[in-house]
Amino acid sequence: MWCSEFSTRNFRNLSSLRISWGPGLNLVTGNNGAGKTNCLEGLHLLTGWGPFGDRKDLVSWEKEGVQAFLGGSFCGEENVFVAASIGGNTVMKCDGRRISFPEVRSRVPALAFLPGDMSILDGAPSIRRNFLDRLCALLFPLYARRLSDYRRAVRHRTVLLRSGKRTDAVSRTMAPLVSWIWECREEAVRLLTLGLSAFQGLLPGILELKHARGGAGLKDDGIEDWWASLEARSEKEKQLCISMVGPHRDDLYICCREREAAACFSRGQIRRASVSLMLAAGKAVEARLRRKPIVLLDEIASELDKNGRESTVEALHSTGWQVIAAAAEPITDHWPGSVWKVEEGFVISLGA
Repeated sequence: MWCSEFSTRNFRNLSSLRISWGPGLNLVTGNNGAGKTNCLEGLHLLTGWGPFGDRKDLVSWEKEGVQAFLGGSFCGEENVFVAASIGGNTVMKCDGRRISFPEVRSRVPALAFLPGDMSILDGAPSIRRNFLDRLCALLFPLYARRLSDYRRAVRHRTVLLRSGKRTDAVSRTMAPLVSWIWECREEAVRLLTLGLSAFQGLLPGILELKHARGGAGLKDDGIEDWWASLEARSEKEKQLCISMVGPHRDDLYICCREREAAACFSRGQIRRASVSLMLAAGKAVEARLRRKPIVLLDEIASELDKNGRESTVEALHSTGWQVIAAAAEPITDHWPGSVWKVEEGFVISLGA
């Protein structure tokens, strides 16, 4: 899929505008604060995701009490028009019919990668879990809802532990959820491993990926593993009054030659490996959904050297996906696509 036309009204600092993106690589440049990230965030919202990070002030920065409107025409495996009304409750429509966020994501798959995502290798486990969760939300339509149900159950179980009450009933309710989430994440890691094979030229070394079940790993079967691990950690849970087993404690092990990849690579190599994982996620989406993803990148090449930037652009170009990348300065001397400049809320085409 690709976005052929994108329109905004009252969205952050962007003027009312209509942009005809190119089907391949698009580079959005401009000074800090000009609105580059807002362009990406508008598309992020329109493809069934929320705002970036903790940014909740979605409507105009200049007018209070107004609604923001986003619209986009998407082409490719099918032709659809998606519109979003933002302000109070967000309403999504596809070809004039109300549609849920998971439905939008399955029809117009998009992956966004921000500067913080470059810490996949050397950051905290929560960064890798978030990476897997976003990918799984695209690959498996029920994933986001079931993950929300699981998190609610974890909070309930924690309350019971802190009050010294029995947790058997809630643990039985959680068992199938835990097993299903683990299965989804393991399948996502399998698809990521396959996807990495397409980007050997970008990778600094061979990466080995393994999904690690949080506080578990005693049994192969998910439900059996849940109960065996709970029993093994029951006394520790009672002492600490926290849930120590389950997907909320999972991690993604990323290794090179049986060592943590972050310990083997230089800073620049870590960045290149992180970009490779992001592109492998796109390959996983393409393989599972049979649709080309739209890729949104914000300052993805900020810490890469010239060779790393050129390799990244070459890898992006080879995918055939629509890529919309924001950068304060040109990523390479020869950008193989359309170039745009943001000035005071206006987006101006600089040609191809």
